[in-house]
Amino acid sequence: MQKRQKLTNSSDEASISDLISGDIVFSIPYFQRPYKWEPKRLSQLNTDILAVVDGRADSHFLGAVIIYGRPSNPSDPKVYEVIDGQQRLTTIFLYLCGIVRTFCINGEYDEASSLFLKYLVISRNTSLFTNSKLQSSKDDRAQLNHVFASLMADENFSNRVAPFRYLPLPAIGADRGRLRSNYSSALRFLEKEVEEAGVQRLRDIYRVLVESFSVVQIDVWDPMNGPKIFDSLNSQQQPMTTGDLVRNEIFSKVAGRSPAEVEVIDQTSWQPFYMKFADRQSSLFDDYFFPYGLILNPNLKKSEVYSHLRDGWRKKDDPAEIVKEIAVFQDAFLDLSRGSNLKQLLPAPAACVKRLSEIIPSSTFPFLMQLINGISDGTVSGTDGTQILELVESFLVRRAICGHEPTGLHAVFKRLWVDCGEYINQDTVETAIRGHKTVVWPDEEDVKKSIKTRPLYGSTITGYLLKEWNVFLGGDVVNIDFWIEHVLPDKPREGWEMFSKEQHESNKDLLANLLPLTQKMNQELSNGPYGLKRKAYQEDSCFKAARKFADDHADWSPESLVQRSEKLSDWAVLRWRF
Repeated sequence: MQKRQKLTNSSDEASISDLISGDIVFSIPYFQRPYKWEPKRLSQLNTDILAVVDGRADSHFLGAVIIYGRPSNPSDPKVYEVIDGQQRLTTIFLYLCGIVRTFCINGEYDEASSLFLKYLVISRNTSLFTNSKLQSSKDDRAQLNHVFASLMADENFSNRVAPFRYLPLPAIGADRGRLRSNYSSALRFLEKEVEEAGVQRLRDIYRVLVESFSVVQIDVWDPMNGPKIFDSLNSQQQPMTTGDLVRNEIFSKVAGRSPAEVEVIDQTSWQPFYMKFADRQSSLFDDYFFPYGLILNPNLKKSEVYSHLRDGWRKKDDPAEIVKEIAVFQDAFLDLSRGSNLKQLLPAPAACVKRLSEIIPSSTFPFLMQLINGISDGTVSGTDGTQILELVESFLVRRAICGHEPTGLHAVFKRLWVDCGEYINQDTVETAIRGHKTVVWPDEEDVKKSIKTRPLYGSTITGYLLKEWNVFLGGDVVNIDFWIEHVLPDKPREGWEMFSKEQHESNKDLLANLLPLTQKMNQELSNGPYGLKRKAYQEDSCFKAARKFADDHADWSPESLVQRSEKLSDWAVLRWRF
């Protein structure tokens, strides 16, 4: 009975031979993450190969390879961009290179040249910049060139494949790394097998690898669909993001240029744009494209952003022009994300943006990015811009105080700029927001009631409220991440008998019972009595809010808490007056 060499009846399941023997090229996007298979993965692959060679298995399934066929010159090989499958394809390619080299070492040059010309290279003239069937990512290109150089250095082999001459990839990336070391590991594995069982063992490995190892090849119409399929297949690799696809699309415009030209574009255009998103902790690069896409078209879904951008770039061949275009709102985005002032706004609107950066949900970005650019270029006056920013802050803070989730804000802000019409000012913005009847804008009574009765400890807005209260009292802006102190402790010890059990539960998490403190003081005071806490607030706290609290309250009782709730609620509706 004939052995099965596939695991499924799917017409899309292809052997390695079917996958790579044709007139096709697999291109790893220029900036995709480098090849990184660890030694334990190679060891498992070796085990899987030998299991089939020795008859312990009929075949081996490598999983899915997701590719996207790029438009190309009809006379050239079909070029497929690899959305998922780089690691597996590259590894198989390295093993085939290793088999070619091992055949050469053992004097089997006919077999070596036949395999080489069938699976590893395009042997005819094309307009492509290399004749390797694998175009690796930027960081791996110098290493892949080294692998080919090791093959072509054998004069008997190079004469056998003549007139073929290898056209190297642009020599970018480190000369040594995981790709080269895995090629060396593959060679050691193959040489060991030949040493133990002769060259026929190498032929068996070669046959098994190309005939009995298979993948399901998924050719997507749109690269943006790759990550969706990726997730559905439960891949353990990290899927590509919209940002990855944008970067790959931009550099596909210069795939055929010299490495020197590509590097100039990378260093002078792309890197300044890309690196601006990075800080010490993380990068905001991938977060930028959805709000940017909504500015271009408020009706886009997140999954449609890349396709929309790509369609707009079809007739553009200059990456620098594209980067300049997508960077228009970058500074406004970063100011909103980090509280910076890259747009160099005047003090009043800049202060508003800095405050908003502490509290705004990302759903507000499309409108606010356009507003900041408008203030910067003068299409929105500084006065109107400041009033609008204060209005938006009031709207958001009031909703947060009253416990309204950000749900629904996306529908408001993604097209708010358009909804305001020709004139962008406080009145048109307020009218447009209030026009969304399902989105609550709390009034003064709602805000006061929430401050007096709603447990705000643990709410995302509470730290901001305490910080603004401290500023209102004349305190310095303390640039530390403060801890929130329960004056009446969460778990009181002796000295808190004036609060009944019911009063403790209903009052401990109210805003009136909370103060900003340093982590050290908060931990030291813990659940202690008020007398001890008051002395520390008064004498040692760097927060004016804590010192003023101690001055105003000789003791802390249910009556005192009610009075402070009244005071804070009156302040809040004046501070966020819209």
